[in-house]
Amino acid sequence: MTQAQQKRAEHIVEYLLYLWVMEGVIRSAGFREELFENFAAEHGEADGDWLRQLARTLREEGLLEAGHTGHAHEVLTELALLHDLLLGAMEDPVYRDAVAVAQPILDDFRRKTDRPMHPVEQLCTALYGWWLLRAQGKAVSEETVEAMGVLRQMANALARGHIRVYQGR
Repeated sequence: MTQAQQKRAEHIVEYLLYLWVMEGVIRSAGFREELFENFAAEHGEADGDWLRQLARTLREEGLLEAGHTGHAHEVLTELALLHDLLLGAMEDPVYRDAVAVAQPILDDFRRKTDRPMHPVEQLCTALYGWWLLRAQGKAVSEETVEAMGVLRQMANALARGHIRVYQGR
């Protein structure tokens, strides 16, 4: 099982963020073969093949400089539908409470962005941005750290809902 497959099975939000991160890594490495060789040597050949396939998909979809693969958009759409299901027909109280606590943070994030987004896209975009700041070694305020903790709780509740709905566990 590749790291990507394991992440998808265990925490769908982490999987989506992993996809986004790896798309960026491939681009920043200029699609160079040594990236795939090093990744395969460190993580195993199956993971190297997965990364090579992701690079092929980026090329085929014309995403050499920016954007996310069709597959990443499908996962995001799946999560948006799950969000609506957990708040609607399934009436998941844990997820509902996590969303309620996160809503002011999502509202603030929405005011700072230049386009409308589904709450799950806001969630994932905020978590990805936070990851980028940390990866670049940039200072993050205590307020932001606290906000990201709240968003992680929402992401965890969404991932648990995904396991329950799609895996029956």
